[in-house]
Amino acid sequence: MPALTAREVGRRALDPAIRDRALERLARATLKPQVNLWSPSGVALGGAGLAIMCAEFDGRFAGEGWDAAAHGLLAAGLDEVSDPARPLALFSGAVGYAAAVWLASRGGARYTSLLASLDAVLLPRMRAFALAPPSGPASYDTVNGMAGWAGYLLSRGRSAEIDRVAGPVADALAAVLRPDGRNRMSYRLGGAARLDYGLAHGLAGPLAALALLEIHGGTGRPGVPEALLGAGRWLAGQATWRSGCLLWPATVELGARGDPLVRDPVENAGSWCHGSSGIARAVHLAGVATGSPELVDVAVTAMHTLCAHPPEIHSPNLCHGLAGQLALLLGFARETGDPRLKAAAADLAARLSGGFRPGSLLGYTDVELPGTETDNPGLLRGSAGVAAALLAADPAAPPAPGWARLLLLA
Repeated sequence: MPALTAREVGRRALDPAIRDRALERLARATLKPQVNLWSPSGVALGGAGLAIMCAEFDGRFAGEGWDAAAHGLLAAGLDEVSDPARPLALFSGAVGYAAAVWLASRGGARYTSLLASLDAVLLPRMRAFALAPPSGPASYDTVNGMAGWAGYLLSRGRSAEIDRVAGPVADALAAVLRPDGRNRMSYRLGGAARLDYGLAHGLAGPLAALALLEIHGGTGRPGVPEALLGAGRWLAGQATWRSGCLLWPATVELGARGDPLVRDPVENAGSWCHGSSGIARAVHLAGVATGSPELVDVAVTAMHTLCAHPPEIHSPNLCHGLAGQLALLLGFARETGDPRLKAAAADLAARLSGGFRPGSLLGYTDVELPGTETDNPGLLRGSAGVAAALLAADPAAPPAPGWARLLLLA
């Protein structure tokens, strides 16, 4: 069963001796040493990410010590996150740590003093940033920017303090989704402005984030529904048919007015970070938020084609691997009730669970490139994320795990 595999994988990631050995191996073998660095307060590869995993297991298996493990991990990250220069990022910054504390708090019943201290420091910083964001994708995307804050703000629920941040964030995201704002998310390559489409670093991130803010309570901000519908239609219109699949290109060259000029010749298939599955999820959420059957149909059609022609995915992780594809399918299946998507999610969960290797250090290895496998215990690219996805796939799991909201999936 997926839950039993998830439990074993989670326990291995939490074992300090196993984790230290894995991190030593990762440092020697990784092709991305600048990315794969352990951070006590980090979500991608760090203590906060493992605490998020623990929060999910604690909700399902209370009394097994998952809450105590989360407490120790959060305590170890407190000094790092207290640095006033710590960035406001989901995966490598203070917002991600705050999200981990909230998810481990059992709805605010625990860590009340710590949450109040974090609020006092972070919420004013977040509001000030949202009122005057610098240009560039890092201000708006999911990994580093304001789109990555949406899941945390939504998890906290409605309050005057949260709404004072969520309102300006919604305004900033709506602005970058409009035709005259898309260049704010572009980057320069060979003298041209290029826009990433993906959920992690591209336009799909702000689209999904704003849609979720609108779905769960409504932003009440003028122009938000129009921005969502316009950007959703624009992004849906960039998909093309290839080899039986409805796919999006990785990037596009933008004109001065935000119009697409030259498409990237590479169409991406399944993955959370850059792939068409993640983009389809953003389009679907925009359709739900605006009541647009047209957008919902495009997104579901794209997922149907990817289920009929499964993409080649080498790694098991959440970022660009099988666990991320599973999380996307679970979200689609839950909300649409579509039998094909439900069956595809069940098949993928069985495949991912069947990939467990008892003799390996963590149970799963990250495949950075074909032929390069690493022992990564992290949430985003490692075994902790696989454990979280497997637990979410179990029939007895709650419908929308907290980490899925952080990834803009629920």
